[in-house]
Amino acid sequence: MSRVVFRTPGEMNLLGYILRSLVEKNLNTQKGARALSKMKGTVLVGASKMKVTLNFSGDDLEMEVGAQGRPDVRVLGSMDALLGVSLGKGMVWPVLTRRLKVGGKVWRLLRMLPLLKAEGV
Repeated sequence: MSRVVFRTPGEMNLLGYILRSLVEKNLNTQKGARALSKMKGTVLVGASKMKVTLNFSGDDLEMEVGAQGRPDVRVLGSMDALLGVSLGKGMVWPVLTRRLKVGGKVWRLLRMLPLLKAEGV
């Protein structure tokens, strides 16, 4: 059974709670569970002044507050742009307009997208 856990629950920010909610909802789907099992490494997600490091290992996802270590992938931008990706508005336009900045092994984000879809998208 897949799990999403906070390393330090009392310190987690709003971005972490939003990401956990999206991932947990999508783990109930076959596509989401498959996406999590294929993810490996670390992803840094940042919106405004909030940052969360996602550590993928097997069927588990561990989330930490802030930028921890050297992430494999970085996604930084506005909360509006990140939520737009979750709502199915796409990722290309926010990247081209610099509302989202991505770096590292960005092809890994394609595997992660099914985990971040909002309901009904």
